[in-house]
Amino acid sequence: MTATGEQQAAGEINRLLVRLTRFLLRNSAEGGFEVRDTVRRVADACGAKADVLAIAEGAVLTVRHRDAPSYAETVQVTPELARLDLVSEGKFLVRRIVDGELGARAANRALTELDRRPGPYQPWLRGVGVILFAVGFAPSVQATWTEIGYSVALGAVMAVVFLAAERASVLRILLPIAGPLAVGLVAFAGLQAHRQPGGPIVLMVPALFVLIPGDYLCAATAEIAVGQLTPGAVRLAQAAFTLLEIAVGILIAAEISGVGTASLFEATVPRGLPYWLIVISWVPFVFGMALTFSARLRDIPWILVLTYLAWGVQFGVTKWVGPDAGTFIAAALLAAAAGFLELSPDRPPRIVLILGGFFALTVGSVALRGLTTLDGGHSIQGFSDLRDAITQTAAITLGLIVGAVPVQAAAVRRRRLAAAP
Repeated sequence: MTATGEQQAAGEINRLLVRLTRFLLRNSAEGGFEVRDTVRRVADACGAKADVLAIAEGAVLTVRHRDAPSYAETVQVTPELARLDLVSEGKFLVRRIVDGELGARAANRALTELDRRPGPYQPWLRGVGVILFAVGFAPSVQATWTEIGYSVALGAVMAVVFLAAERASVLRILLPIAGPLAVGLVAFAGLQAHRQPGGPIVLMVPALFVLIPGDYLCAATAEIAVGQLTPGAVRLAQAAFTLLEIAVGILIAAEISGVGTASLFEATVPRGLPYWLIVISWVPFVFGMALTFSARLRDIPWILVLTYLAWGVQFGVTKWVGPDAGTFIAAALLAAAAGFLELSPDRPPRIVLILGGFFALTVGSVALRGLTTLDGGHSIQGFSDLRDAITQTAAITLGLIVGAVPVQAAAVRRRRLAAAP
C-alpha cells in the first residue's frame, strides 16, 4: 500500500473509532471502562491500537497506527439511555467488525446509518410506556389499589411532561424538576395525595421512577470499585444532583399547592392486592420500560426473564437472611446470567438484558423517599431511608461486580481459544 493509501486507511479507522466512542458514551450507562474495552477491541480488529480516557460525559481517544502518525481526539456527549434498540444493534455491529466482516469504511458507514435511524415507536406509544412503567412498579412500592390508581393518573401526567421534554431542549434540561413539579401539583391539589394513609411520597414514586438515576448510582460505584475514580466521582455527583432536583420539584409542588412540606411523610399500610397481581405486575413494567426506552420487541422476553430472576431471588433470599444479603445475591446472579447470555452473538448486550432486573433492585426510589421525608421534618424515617439506600447501593454494586467475574473469565478463555491456531 502506498503512503497515501496508508494515510487514507488510517483516517477511516480514526473516524470510525471517534464515532464509535461517541456512540458508546451516549447510549450506555454502564461506565467508562466498558467503552474503553469495546473501542480497544474494534481498533485491534482494524489493525490499530487505541486507548480511551473516559469521564461520564466525554473521553480522550488516542489511536496508534503501524505506518501512520498517531491520532488523538476529544469526544464530548451527554450520556443517556433512551434508545436501547441502538445499544443492541451497536453490539451486533461491533461483533461484525471484530469478526472481520466489515472494514473500517463499511463499518463507519453502517454506524452513521445506525446513528440516524429513527426510533422504533411513535411518541404516543412511548407515552403509554411511561404509564405502564409506573403502574407495573406500583405494587412493589405499596401493594394497594390506591397505589395503582394514583400511578395511572400520575403516570399520565409524567408521560405528557416526558414527551414534551423531548421536543423542547429547555424543558429537557429542567425535566428532573419539571416532572416532579407537575406530578406533585396534580397529586397534592387535584388528587389530595397528602390525605392518604401511606403518605404522598409512595404514591408519586412510581410515576417519577422513569427519572430516578439508580443505574447511574450503581455505574458510579462500580467505576470507583475498579479504580476509575474520575468518571465514577463525576457520575456519582450527577446522580446525586438529579435525585436532589427531583426532591426539590416535589417540595416546590407541596408549597405551591398549599399543603406544606410537613405533609411529606410515608407510612406502612396493609397489603390490599392479591399476591398473584403483585407477581404479574412485572409484565406491564417490562413492556412499559421497553416502550419508554425503545427496546427491540425481540429483546423483551430476555429482559422479562432476568427481571423475574432478580426480583424472585431478592424476594426469596431476603426472607431468610435480610435485605442487604438478598440484594447482593440477586445482583450477583443477575450479572452472571446477563453476562453469560451476552456471550451469544445473537442475544442483546448486557446493559439491555440487565436493565429490567436492575430497576427491580434499584435503590434510587429509596433515596428519593429519604430526601423528601427528611425535608418534611420526619428525620428518623428520612435518615433510615437514606441509610438503606447507601447500604443497598453497595450491595447491588458488589453483587454486579462479583457476578461479572466468572463471565469475564469465560469471555477471556473464549477469545484465547478463538485466537489459537
